[in-house]
Amino acid sequence: MKHNMDFMKDIDLETEARKAAREILGVKEDSSSEQLKKAYRQAACKHHPDHNQSSSDSDKQFRLIKCAYDLLAFNKQCSEIFEQIDRPKSDDKNCKYNLDNSWGRFLWWRDKFYGSPEQHKHEEKGKKKKSDRPNSCI
Repeated sequence: MKHNMDFMKDIDLETEARKAAREILGVKEDSSSEQLKKAYRQAACKHHPDHNQSSSDSDKQFRLIKCAYDLLAFNKQCSEIFEQIDRPKSDDKNCKYNLDNSWGRFLWWRDKFYGSPEQHKHEEKGKKKKSDRPNSCI
């Protein structure tokens, strides 16, 4: 079995491509398939080359929208989306995680699959409130 030593680079590239695709469509990370489809249709109508014949960039933008939707909805990669990648910086106010290092990627992964520590604190407070009530069953 051959090991891929560049797997972290592949993960970084995939993460960045998905982020770029979400920015292109204007959707959040946890968007449903219906929300993706709606955002895709709105963006496609807005940037369709037939509706924007005066713009020379509309054809490229339309293909980029299609690539973004294919990546997010069907996990189908497109080379054009990789050209749009803009790595988040540690001082980026819109980025909660610094994906330039392993710790930032780990925190992103932990929160995505297990929830953030803040969510766990809120859940624990809710449990305490319920347990503080007297038992009405005698």
